[in-house]
Amino acid sequence: MTQARGARTLAGVSGLQTFFTALLTIIAPILLVAGIAFGLGKRKIISEQRSLARASLYFFSPALAFVSLANSDVNTHDFFIIIVFAVLMVALLGALSWGVARALKFDRMLTSAFLLSVLFVNAGNYGIPFSQFAFGAEGVARAAIYFTVNSMLANTVAVYIASAGHSDLRASLRAVLKMPLAYAALLGLLFNLMQWSLPAPILRALELAAAAALPVMLVNLGLEMARVRRRDYEWRVFLAAGIKLLIAPLVALALAGALGMQGLTRSVSVIEASMPTAVMASLIATEFRARSDFVTGAVLISTLGSAVTLTLLLLFLGYAPP
Repeated sequence: MTQARGARTLAGVSGLQTFFTALLTIIAPILLVAGIAFGLGKRKIISEQRSLARASLYFFSPALAFVSLANSDVNTHDFFIIIVFAVLMVALLGALSWGVARALKFDRMLTSAFLLSVLFVNAGNYGIPFSQFAFGAEGVARAAIYFTVNSMLANTVAVYIASAGHSDLRASLRAVLKMPLAYAALLGLLFNLMQWSLPAPILRALELAAAAALPVMLVNLGLEMARVRRRDYEWRVFLAAGIKLLIAPLVALALAGALGMQGLTRSVSVIEASMPTAVMASLIATEFRARSDFVTGAVLISTLGSAVTLTLLLLFLGYAPP
């Protein structure tokens, strides 16, 4: 009895140590950089964020996607299974959220805001740095695929939801086709499959841009959060954040099992699907007047709560600190 109790105590202490190690080495650096940027944004030391966001969208993020995929061992099967997983996650959470909204008799605007808060994740600003710290370069390669799919959905499905079914999807699709991220990801995959290589000057330039992508994403996250205004933290905001942080990981684990996903591809996909509410969802809600106060509340609450939920999920997936 004494030996068994001692073994359980040691296991508990070891688990607690692993939890705090993961929290301090993976989550804390992300929140610290984003927190500093948040402070700079709040104090108006950095007041113009759009240029940095566009630089990330049109240059740094595509460079990261290309370099990550071109240099990775992500095979065609994993590439497409991540795409299928990301799309199905939105479909499943959409059905769940719609059912909850109908059962609770939300009005149309609140339903739109609720769906936006649950369906779309911060796969880029938060998810890619997280995958870098937790899984290394190969994790970033897989996270970049998920980020690409999530961005496309945010620019189509999210716009449709925010405008309560009256948006111009043709214009939205045209905007998606202008984004370089998807092309960079596909091109990186092609270079990987064909074992092509770029001239050294171009490759090194892209590698420099890719190295800058992660800190730029975190600064963007902090600056975007600084623009969020706390308004109305009603119980339905906490419900949306709870589904995002507690139910979505369970759905992701079940879906990954159903699709037969394994190893690093499974871990990265589940983590990405469990990220907090996307800041982009808040921006879209603002643009289309879809209860942006509700969505931004979900962004703040889910981002803060994710420090605990993502760390626990990471440990569940078998993360072992180096």
